Amino acid sequence: MNNTNNPILAFVKNLADAFQYVGRHAFTWVMQASWKKLLLTSVLTLIAGGILHLSALANGAVFGAIIVKLFADKDKTETSPQTE
Repeated sequence: MNNTNNPILAFVKNLADAFQYVGRHAFTWVMQASWKKLLLTSVLTLIAGGILHLSALANGAVFGAIIVKLFADKDKTETSPQTE
């Protein structure tokens, strides 16, 4: 089967690249942000998630960011080279 002109495969690859880009930059922002800024953003995210009826997604994002901030190694993010 020839997959060279498959538009669905191209879309999935582009979507995966977009998620990787957003995830990398979100992780970097969480690690560099102060606790005060992170908690304010978390509260605003929970409020917006409640208004938009996306509370499960907002809860996952907030608690994921807090866990990353607590347990991720700051030295690893500062010294690791950016891979593009």
